[in-house]
Amino acid sequence: MKKNLRTSGLIILLILCFASVALAGTIGKGRATIFNNNEGSAKSQATRNALRNAVEKGVGLLLNSQTVVKNWAVLRDEVYSSAQGFVKNYKVLRDERQGDVWFVEVDAEVATVSIENKLQELRILHQKMGNKRLMVIYHPLHPNALEETHSSVLSTFTAIQTEFNQAGFRIFDQQSLDNVYRKLKQRGMAQSSVADWMKIANENQVDILVEFEMLASRTRRNSQYRFNAAKVNIRMRVHNVSTGRLISNRQSEQKQFTSARVGSFDWESDLSKAGIRAGETVTKDTISQVVNYYKMIGDIGNSYFIVFKNFIEDEEDSILDALENLDGFQSLSELKNTPNLLEIEYFSNMEKSRLRRKIRQACKRKGIRIQSKEIVGNRFVFVKP
Repeated sequence: MKKNLRTSGLIILLILCFASVALAGTIGKGRATIFNNNEGSAKSQATRNALRNAVEKGVGLLLNSQTVVKNWAVLRDEVYSSAQGFVKNYKVLRDERQGDVWFVEVDAEVATVSIENKLQELRILHQKMGNKRLMVIYHPLHPNALEETHSSVLSTFTAIQTEFNQAGFRIFDQQSLDNVYRKLKQRGMAQSSVADWMKIANENQVDILVEFEMLASRTRRNSQYRFNAAKVNIRMRVHNVSTGRLISNRQSEQKQFTSARVGSFDWESDLSKAGIRAGETVTKDTISQVVNYYKMIGDIGNSYFIVFKNFIEDEEDSILDALENLDGFQSLSELKNTPNLLEIEYFSNMEKSRLRRKIRQACKRKGIRIQSKEIVGNRFVFVKP
């Protein structure tokens, strides 16, 4: 029996070793069109594409296809665009021209650990921001700030919301925000103060209020150049709604060179481009400050996916009540609540192993016996024994 166990262990070890070797060598294929017979440029681009293809395969080992599709824009900007940084070394297997296309194939050693660390970094706010709800408003204070209905303000507003959303914040939905604006105008409060907005945010269970304003100008062309520069300055301020504290006060300025006439459609389009870049830049900077703030005050927790199976409705209600009264509780969302199945997203600043014990103890105090069926990462599955 012992001999069989040793043999089985050896087989498993060999399988793991071969699996490790297989993961170390990843085939990546790339191609690039040759323009103006510039083979060097096409070869370089094809090599970059091949390395990117190898890194995409590395990401595929860590994420399922649905997650990749859902987070495509983030992966493209944060991982694929700097693919070579995730490749330890590579060997060229194919490097040749066929017609007007250059083909490259590489055997790459992809740093999957580095990719995994990067993916965790990109998801850190999803895991740790405690599912905080955030409201973004356009709140111009400067007399020369653009009107809220200006096209560049609207496009920048969307870009800012997208950045916060990708960082894991729950965004106060646009329809509800439009309703708030409409009610304020009906009350003659279109130019509401920050204090008014803080009150509105608090009434709507918002945790963080983000206000920004946008100023636009132009750098005039001189005798040497035919271009103007559409210049945008965005000022962003962030408040903790519960305390009223100013968390962040940042700004960003961006330019878009253009030959368009000021006020024309093309000019407004270029102004929007500058606004979007400024909005994305200042938002990323702001997010870092917000994260540091909540780290400082100890209000950052973890996100857990918890499943309860085979419990009756009354027991499920008692379980939810127990979870909401645990130390470190921040918030929870019921993802699915059907007979014999309860799935929730749970946010807490408690560590995983301690949380599992506390859940079992809390349920026991309520007369409900539960048994741990599965624990993978931050996913818990509890069943009725």
